[in-house]
Amino acid sequence: MTSPTDYATATSERARLAVWLLAAGQTIVWAGLFYSFAALLLSWEDTLGWAKTDIALGLTAAVFVSALLSPVAGHIVDAGKGRLLLTAGTLAGAGCLVLLSTATTQSAFVAIWAAIGVAQAACLYEPCFAFVTRTMGSAARGAITRISLCAGFASSIAFPAGAWLAVTLGWRGAVVVFAVAVAAVGAPLMLAGSSVLAREGPVVADAGHVNQNRTAVLAAIRRPAFWLLAFAFPMIGLNHGLLLNHIIPILVDRGLTQTVAVTVASVIGPMQVAGRLAMMRVEHRISAVTMTMVCFGGITVAALLLIFAGASPMLAFAFAAIQGSAYGLTNILKPVVTAEMLGQKGFGSISGLLAMPYLASFAIAPFAGALLWRIGGYDLAISAAGFMAFLGLIAVMALALLYRQAAYPK
Repeated sequence: MTSPTDYATATSERARLAVWLLAAGQTIVWAGLFYSFAALLLSWEDTLGWAKTDIALGLTAAVFVSALLSPVAGHIVDAGKGRLLLTAGTLAGAGCLVLLSTATTQSAFVAIWAAIGVAQAACLYEPCFAFVTRTMGSAARGAITRISLCAGFASSIAFPAGAWLAVTLGWRGAVVVFAVAVAAVGAPLMLAGSSVLAREGPVVADAGHVNQNRTAVLAAIRRPAFWLLAFAFPMIGLNHGLLLNHIIPILVDRGLTQTVAVTVASVIGPMQVAGRLAMMRVEHRISAVTMTMVCFGGITVAALLLIFAGASPMLAFAFAAIQGSAYGLTNILKPVVTAEMLGQKGFGSISGLLAMPYLASFAIAPFAGALLWRIGGYDLAISAAGFMAFLGLIAVMALALLYRQAAYPK
């Protein structure tokens, strides 16, 4: 006869396995449905002959559509259909990649990327983390950290794979390979992981908190901290979205070979993981607001290093190390700082509101980078990205003052 302790242990082990399955699935899905764009940007520019701004509109359209549909995906998860959403979204994304390989016009290219945005809304971090939270309850925070740690390697897979496949098979063949990986590897992992968690028994939100959440949201909007958060993190979204999606042509423009550029770009993902691991060792000794200030300062310095990266490849690698580790931390710090500054009541609704400007900034970043490049080259684009990070740092410094006043009132 199985004791309650044995059952709880087995359940815990199955949940841990499910989390790692989802983590592996997220890694493949992020590589195929998001980072493949940056990995193939230079190949598209060289072979299609389209303007960089026209190509960049593809990812911009995808992220905008994903942002618009995120609330819909959340409702589907709340309705208990998270497993179906994650799996169907992954398969739909693979199908869209196959369509992308057939694109011959700019309008078709952008339209297909917009369709990929629908898949992104259904199977990337937001719906996955919502599903994990619904099924794991208070244990979700550790699971989300493990998933983000693993998925931090997605860019390290996409950049070298995309570069090699584009040379070997052409960009169309490369996109098909990404599609096969998403469908044959990513989708089964997402289905298996979500199925196990679904069997553990979902945690259903209490509808009685709706009015309380609405009151908490209205109270949060009246506080300066809300608007500082709504400004600071979108600045980092603009910075990272611009630099990440143009990183290979930026480094080639600095004078690095494409091989070295791909290697540098591949460092960003592992450094995100390294930053998250480092935070786990010090998070109990340093406030999240202080850590956020350090990250924003690091991202500002990274832009300066990138400007002078042509002088030495080591500066390029230093940029990748600092940018990757600092930005990797901001993904975890954003909800923590929000909770510290605005409280736990209505947290989901408040964080959802704050996600809108962040996603919008990330959506326009590729196009903004291309536009800045057209106006003044990548020197202007990098300088603008550094200035955005600096503005975000100023906002976080103001947040730190508010936090200190709340913690040590006179």
